[in-house]
Amino acid sequence: MRKHAKAEVSASAEANAGDSAGSGAAVAPGGWPKAARRLVTAVLLFHLAALVAGAVGVPPSSPLERAIADRFSTYFDLVDLGYSYRFYAEPPPTPVVTATIHRADGRPDESLRLPGREVSGPRMRHQRQLALANALAADVQEARQRTGGPSQSRLARAYARHLCQTRPGCRSVTIHLEQHLIPDPAEVRRALDSPTGTFDLFGDRMFTTPQWIGDFSCDDF
Repeated sequence: MRKHAKAEVSASAEANAGDSAGSGAAVAPGGWPKAARRLVTAVLLFHLAALVAGAVGVPPSSPLERAIADRFSTYFDLVDLGYSYRFYAEPPPTPVVTATIHRADGRPDESLRLPGREVSGPRMRHQRQLALANALAADVQEARQRTGGPSQSRLARAYARHLCQTRPGCRSVTIHLEQHLIPDPAEVRRALDSPTGTFDLFGDRMFTTPQWIGDFSCDDF
């Protein structure tokens, strides 16, 4: 009788321990609920699918690859996934934004370049400036098509406002936009084979004529 009672108590204790272990595995202390884990997994899988589709959908690609990439076009615009995922295999000319700061106290004008040629810190800072210049150029083009005036660009005005607020004594800001052209490989080879053996990537002929974007008074901000 005592052996039977002990066996029942032991079986009951093992069952309770098993139930506790099972409930602990389902929801660990401090862990995420199953629904949250499934949601995050689905978001990550969608993002990875968008990356793959965007990389393989850039020409040269098949109609099927482009059709799949087109399904993610809204997501690409939302998170600003650009052609950098193609490792800049076919880069367009680089937009260069030049801002001239006019001061009210008579000090000489100051010129700022975006992206800058010499950017301190990690290379990602230069990459960020490239992205900002590209975004501003695209917004200027959209403003020109929408209103006919590049000075109506939302990003151009935001950049001018930022400079007015961060440059003491700034009276107004003039913004120009130009394109840094991609050199012809054959021309580069000829220059490297010449007696000088150099190619000036930042020569005047490598840039388009600067286009006026607008004159922005700091009193307007």
